[in-house]
Amino acid sequence: MNLEKTKIQADNDFDWNLYQAENAFSLKENKSIFKQKGDKSKVYCNLPYAQELYSLYTGGTKSLKEPNVGDIINGKIVSVNDKSVLININWREEAMIDLTKENKKYLKYIGGIGDEVEVLIEQVDGRNSKFPIMASYSKNIISKTRADIMSAIDQNVAYPGTVTELIHGGYFVDIDGVKCFMPGSLGGINKLNDFQSIIGKNLYVVPINYSKEKDYIVVSHREYLKALIPSTMDTLEIGEQYEGTVTGISKHGIFIEFKECLTGLISTSDIPEDQLEKFMQYPNGSMIKFYLKNVVGTRLVLSLKPVEKVVSPWDLIDTKYKKGQFITGKVVGSIRYGYFIELDDKITGLLHTTNIHKDNDIIVNQEILVKIIKIDKENKRIDFQY
Repeated sequence: MNLEKTKIQADNDFDWNLYQAENAFSLKENKSIFKQKGDKSKVYCNLPYAQELYSLYTGGTKSLKEPNVGDIINGKIVSVNDKSVLININWREEAMIDLTKENKKYLKYIGGIGDEVEVLIEQVDGRNSKFPIMASYSKNIISKTRADIMSAIDQNVAYPGTVTELIHGGYFVDIDGVKCFMPGSLGGINKLNDFQSIIGKNLYVVPINYSKEKDYIVVSHREYLKALIPSTMDTLEIGEQYEGTVTGISKHGIFIEFKECLTGLISTSDIPEDQLEKFMQYPNGSMIKFYLKNVVGTRLVLSLKPVEKVVSPWDLIDTKYKKGQFITGKVVGSIRYGYFIELDDKITGLLHTTNIHKDNDIIVNQEILVKIIKIDKENKRIDFQY
């Protein structure tokens, strides 16, 4: 096959001297050396085909938004292989996701050819790269998660995280790819006896602050545990035996942590005299069995001596109340999502806003007629309807 050869000649119609002298346009800035319609700048080339080609090249991109580093862009997957994904982002070039650099936990969510995907632009116009536009799927997810966690600071919202590393002063906690910092003092309801004990554990943490200096979101497991205290205390029964961990010893007795979020004191007077010396020498972290002697407000009184069990109204609830029963109760408190109703035997239940079907105003301290719609003896919960 004979190929027709054409000798390439220099464009003698182009005024290079004028172009270089005025230096009015920069190729590095992606600007044209050709005059456009309505442009009053100098004309460096009068060849008709050159202007047509340039108009064709720029005409299809005038309405498009040029991608910039940090942009979140929605595109469509056009190609997938083991190492990369190409995405049409409605621009001159496609964006590439380098799968070898992505967070592995998110790979299964990227999708296949034809699927839409939202990405974070990491690089634009990489001169030494085959693909000038680089994007990341996982960093977009992480960026959104970080923003969500930041917005939850001081909002009493808990996130599941994994304690990944013990560092000076605390821990790194991973929340869906977001690296947060948890001071060592906030790793438990009390000071931890073994700082290594929570490495690798999955914990709920609450965002409480942001360190601008370190660029860390500060989280607390203690804040989460503190929120569990009221509901956990409701499950306690006087006279019941429990097991906990020694967290400290003073002249007044032994401090015990149990049920993860509760702390109580075994007074020296509640330790058998012949065992007092032995128990007062227990090291922190030791496991010990004890009895719940009393609950005084939020203070838990514990004992090593057996305590007579008190019959709880919840033990007899099946004999006194039935689902569907109407009963008069007293409104003893209100919260954002409903009211607490107390029955005459000190059993308190919840009247949720979704179960209020009357327009009457409910006032704290008044008595109202409610219907029992749920009894959960094991978890000591009773729900009402009004």
